[in-house]
Amino acid sequence: MQGQLLIAHPLLNDGFFNRSVVYLTSHGEEGAMGFNLNFKTQFLLRDVRPQIKNGNFPIYEGGPVAKNQLFFLHTLGHDIGDSFPINNNIFVGGDFNELLHLIEHGKVKNYQVKFFAGYSGWGENQLETEIKKKHWLLNTPIDNGFFLNEAEELWQSQLTEFKTSYSIFADFGCDPSMN
Repeated sequence: MQGQLLIAHPLLNDGFFNRSVVYLTSHGEEGAMGFNLNFKTQFLLRDVRPQIKNGNFPIYEGGPVAKNQLFFLHTLGHDIGDSFPINNNIFVGGDFNELLHLIEHGKVKNYQVKFFAGYSGWGENQLETEIKKKHWLLNTPIDNGFFLNEAEELWQSQLTEFKTSYSIFADFGCDPSMN
């Protein structure tokens, strides 16, 4: 499942993962890990690294685990040493200082990197169980275009891409009683 998108089922009623889209960066016998792509926080990279004058990169809430740690996904390939390829020219991690140097010198654009406070994690067989219970819809992206989507529109666009008839859910507000 590595490299796939988990799209929260429209009827999922889970506080953190409602209307979320998670990019899976690893999946194996011991569990799975990924980052929520559509919960943008009010913080920017410059808020946690004020010395980076070009640090106008949003920070997303990657998940409920290790929220005090900063992670990143990028499309910079091996321009960032120690990066790990996932799929469709998307990489996770790498030398953080190299990345900061490139940002500081204006060589990285907002659409090339996403920063996350925390990550989403599942223990052994936990994710498989949640998928069987229909908490998640799986989508295999054909390219890295989803990486460029606006956070506010990502769940709706992925939900509709997964199944056109689900577009009705994409138009509902978060609280059905307000529709």
